[in-house]
Amino acid sequence: MDRSARTLSLVVILSIVLPLIFVASMSASGAGSADLATQGLILAMTLPLLSLSVYMWITGKGAMLIAGHNTSPRAVRDLYDSRAMAKFVGKLVTAFLILLLIGLESLILGLGSLFALLLAAAIVLMVASIVYMNTGRRFLKEGADPSKVVMTPADKKRKRMVTLAALGVTGAVLAIAFFLSTTGSVSFSLEDDAFVVTAPFVDERILFVNISEVELRESFDNGRRVNGFGGTEISSGNFQNDELGRYTLARYNEVASCIVVRYDGEVLVFNLATAEDTASAYEQLVSRA
Repeated sequence: MDRSARTLSLVVILSIVLPLIFVASMSASGAGSADLATQGLILAMTLPLLSLSVYMWITGKGAMLIAGHNTSPRAVRDLYDSRAMAKFVGKLVTAFLILLLIGLESLILGLGSLFALLLAAAIVLMVASIVYMNTGRRFLKEGADPSKVVMTPADKKRKRMVTLAALGVTGAVLAIAFFLSTTGSVSFSLEDDAFVVTAPFVDERILFVNISEVELRESFDNGRRVNGFGGTEISSGNFQNDELGRYTLARYNEVASCIVVRYDGEVLVFNLATAEDTASAYEQLVSRA
C-alpha cells in the first residue's frame, strides 16, 4: 500500500472512530439523548469532509472534486497545477470546517457570541479564498495561456452552473447554521390545575398542588449547560449551577428576570420575551399556586 492509500485509509478510520469516541465519552458523563443525537449528527456531517480535506492537503490529490475545475474541458484542466490547487483547497476546507465545527460546538454550549464570531470568520475565509482562486491567474502552469483554449458555450454553461451550485450549497449550510442559532421560543400557558412551559428540549407540565415555592428574580446565573439548547436568543434544557444543582431552564438570554419554581424536589427556571411578560406570568402563578 503506497503512502497516499495509507493516508486515505487513516483519515477514513479517524472520521469513523473519533465521532464514536466523542459520543461515547459524552454518554458516560451523563449527557442526554438529545445532546448525543445532536453531537452525533454534527460530527457525522463534518468529520468525513474534514478527513477528505486533510487528505487533499497532504497528498495534493482530489483536484477533480473541486467545483469548476472538474467540469472544465480536459484541455483547460491540463493548464493548471492540479496538485497545488488540491493542496490549497484542502487547506481552505480544513480551516473552514474547523471554524464551523468549533462554532457549532460553542452554540450547543450556549456561547452564542463565539458562534457568531466563528461563523462570520468562516464566511469571510470562504469568500476571500474563492476570490483569490479566481483572480491573478492562480495555479496556472508556467507558460500556460487559457485564452488559447476554445471552450464551447455548453462547456461555459456547465462550469457556471456547477460553480453556482457549489456556492449555493455552501450558502445553504451557513444559513441553516445561522437559523439554528436564532430559532426557538419560550411559551407559557395556564390550565385549570397546572401550567405548561415549552421551549427547545423543554416540555414541562407542573400541577399547582405540587408547587412548593414560586420566586421572581431580577437576575439569574444559568451556571453550565448539561444538555439541551444554547442559541443566541434562547437557553433551554438541563442546566446546573452552585445554588440549585441540576435544574430545568427555559429562558430568553436578553431578559434578566426569571421565575424560579420549586416542585416535587425539582426546579424549573423560565422567563418570557420581556420583563413585563415575565412579571405577569409570575403574578398568575402566585395567584394559582
